[in-house]
Amino acid sequence: MSANIQKEDLTKLLEKLVDYKMRIWIQDQAEDAEPQQAPMVERHLAKWELCEEGEHIRLFFNHCQFLAIPITAGHMTIEEKPEEILLTTEDRKGKLLYTLAFQA
Repeated sequence: MSANIQKEDLTKLLEKLVDYKMRIWIQDQAEDAEPQQAPMVERHLAKWELCEEGEHIRLFFNHCQFLAIPITAGHMTIEEKPEEILLTTEDRKGKLLYTLAFQA
């Protein structure tokens, strides 16, 4: 199942994904992007929080390291598969595509 997701639905989903393993891909979609894209990174979702401005969510790997992903700057979808939950969001301004795969 793949669907567009609203901020409220995302916060409910993230609450149940705490302690899951995350695989993270960030793709640069700019015309002048380097041909060699960044490798996938694997981390643990320790906690999450909504940023003060309400445009990003911080996904914490531990008490101080996090990745902030945009939730209002572009299209966001979620796909629930039997083996993982796939979240894709884009930052149109920064021309970045974030793909996160969560596994228990």
